[in-house]
Amino acid sequence: MFFKCIEVGDILTNCYIFGEKEVVIIDPGDDATKIESVIVENKLVPCAILLTHGHFDHILGCHYLKQRFKLPIYAHENEKEILLNPAYNLSYIVGCEVTINCDGYFKEGDVLEFGDLSFKVIHTPGHTPGSSCFLYGSNILFSGDTLFKDSYGRCDLPLGDERQIFESIKNKLLTLPKSTKVYPGHGIPTTIGDELKNF
Repeated sequence: MFFKCIEVGDILTNCYIFGEKEVVIIDPGDDATKIESVIVENKLVPCAILLTHGHFDHILGCHYLKQRFKLPIYAHENEKEILLNPAYNLSYIVGCEVTINCDGYFKEGDVLEFGDLSFKVIHTPGHTPGSSCFLYGSNILFSGDTLFKDSYGRCDLPLGDERQIFESIKNKLLTLPKSTKVYPGHGIPTTIGDELKNF
């Protein structure tokens, strides 16, 4: 299994490259050529870009990588408004008004399959309306900006909802097995067992 976390951009977003020979790219937030180099140097075959949500620090590398590797981009159906509006995805703040037209949209409970890879979608609104986590197997969770080590995503950005994020974490994530390893959008990994102590 190939599993690489690359910190990208000024906000140090975690971009994940995950799979066997065929891989997905999760949240290419910036530094697209750095992500490209890892793929090329390891002779990987990327097959899709998955977005946990649409804030600029998770999407700035999408256009380059999509064109470079002919990749489809997927996000939750409730994230369209943020992905298509620089005022909501906050890309205007960094001086580049980015919009993303996804090739496909998923929803709660969907199973995303790419080659031998299979991810269950867990819709976790709160940080944004379409914030989602990707569960691989029963013990690897890519949590985006919903759940961090000892913390959770901010909800004071456009369309954020603190009540929703607490409900998402409590009802959808903390019910997973305690041994589930959590790989967040920023910072270091944690486990569901460790985070149960904080909520």
